[in-house]
Amino acid sequence: MARRQSDNKFSSVHDLPQLYTRPSSASLLSTLGRLKVKPAAWGDIAAASQLDEANLPRYLTSIIASSLAWIEEESVREEIWEAASSRLSERSGRTAIPSMSRTFSIPTSTTSSVSITLREPSLTADNLGHKTWLASYLLAKRLPSLAPYLPAFERGGQVIELGAGTGLVGVAIAAMFDVHVHLTDLPAIIPNLLANVTANSLSITQGSTSVGELDWSSSPDCCSEQHEAYDVAVAADPLYSPQHPCWLVATIDRVLKRDLAARVVIELPLREAYAPEIRELKSRMAESGLMMLAQGTERGFEDWEENQRGMEKTEIECWWAVWRWEPLSLTLGKDDTID
Repeated sequence: MARRQSDNKFSSVHDLPQLYTRPSSASLLSTLGRLKVKPAAWGDIAAASQLDEANLPRYLTSIIASSLAWIEEESVREEIWEAASSRLSERSGRTAIPSMSRTFSIPTSTTSSVSITLREPSLTADNLGHKTWLASYLLAKRLPSLAPYLPAFERGGQVIELGAGTGLVGVAIAAMFDVHVHLTDLPAIIPNLLANVTANSLSITQGSTSVGELDWSSSPDCCSEQHEAYDVAVAADPLYSPQHPCWLVATIDRVLKRDLAARVVIELPLREAYAPEIRELKSRMAESGLMMLAQGTERGFEDWEENQRGMEKTEIECWWAVWRWEPLSLTLGKDDTID
């Protein structure tokens, strides 16, 4: 018989049902169910797994390779193989994990919070917007403290989220404030974004939402209906290529109202590889006539690779900032510059 922990937890693969003992199908399925990797949602830093996973991939592979001949029903054997394959893929990096849903608890005040459940399809290099990134989570949590900088949040207004991804920030804004939030992203991201916004409609008790395509690299004519239409522009973790600072600032310049009460809110991780893009973003924002009202840094734990596998998570420093128009910029043409 396989050794079992008295607290019903595993500390070693030797505590798992061993195939040479011909364990029952119920025992194998129960064990594989308990080995399921719970999707990370950042809230509290999860305690490290009690199981030393160094030899777990070999254990799971042995199940997949076994004929399981002592289990008579073929459908049950198929179920066991499928479960073992799923447990193995969950431990093969974020891009190997199948579609999953995660629930995020976002504080709306010191005493209350809202739960937002988001579906994340399988991640590919072309669709990074299918993952909820740390900067989005930190910005969503920061919203109540940013409200004093955002007049539109107090009097109702129009908000646009640029590169909304899975929708966490935009949904959180609409759940907390009496504003309309238009969540935008590239065409490939829109179906999942729309599904997430719709699925969280009961949490959106204060404001309202809409979803639409917006490609920052397209010509200005692509968003003519959104020209200077928004009181607040929001973006989380928006820099992934050398072109993004230029495209993002140009898009903000097109969609943000030319009004002293208009605001821009951005939060992004301070990745060393993207330091030039971050410097360029700050420079282009200033050249566009936007002045920084407030900024700060905060730290959090990204779940890109570890995903609660008992490995140490990667701590990331993120920077946030709020901008408004320079008064002089509102009296100049867009092609003019502020000396």
